[in-house]
Amino acid sequence: MAAIATRDSAAYKRYNEKLPEVKAEGKSSLQLAKPPRKRRRKSLRRSVILSILAAVGASAYILYCQMQLTQLTAEVSKQSDNLSEMQAENVSLTTKKMNSMDMTEVEQHAVDDLGMVKMDNSQIEYVELTRPDVVTVAHSEHSLENVVSGLTEWFSSIVEYIR
Repeated sequence: MAAIATRDSAAYKRYNEKLPEVKAEGKSSLQLAKPPRKRRRKSLRRSVILSILAAVGASAYILYCQMQLTQLTAEVSKQSDNLSEMQAENVSLTTKKMNSMDMTEVEQHAVDDLGMVKMDNSQIEYVELTRPDVVTVAHSEHSLENVVSGLTEWFSSIVEYIR
C-alpha cells in the first residue's frame, strides 16, 4: 500500500523545516529582479545591428571588388586594342622591309643616291686554279679516352688543391 503525504506526515514537516516561511512586511528588503526580457531585447538589438553592419560591409566589399573588376576589364580591353594596333604595324613594317629588299630597288638606290656604277668587262678578272679543291680532315688527337683522362686529371688536381 502506498503512503500518501499529508500535512501531518514526517516528510511534510521536514520539508517545512528546510524552507522557512517568508513573512510579509510593509516594505520588503528584497528587491525584485528586472525581467530578463530587457537584456534579451538589448542583445537582440545588438545582434540585429551587428548583422546589418556586416551586411552593409559585405555589400560595400562586393561593390568595391566589382569596381576593380570593371577597371581591370577596361584596362585589358585597352591593352588588347593596343596589341592589335602594334601587330598591324608590325605586319606593315615587315611587308615594307621585304619590299625594300628587291634587288632592282637596291641597285637603283646604289646608282642614284650613292653614285655607284656597274662594272665593265675590263674590270672582271678570272682566276684559274690548276689543282682542284681538296678537303682533308686533320687527324685529331682528341679521342674519347683522351678527353676522359684529361677530365680525371683536372678533377684530381682540383681535389689536391683543396686539400
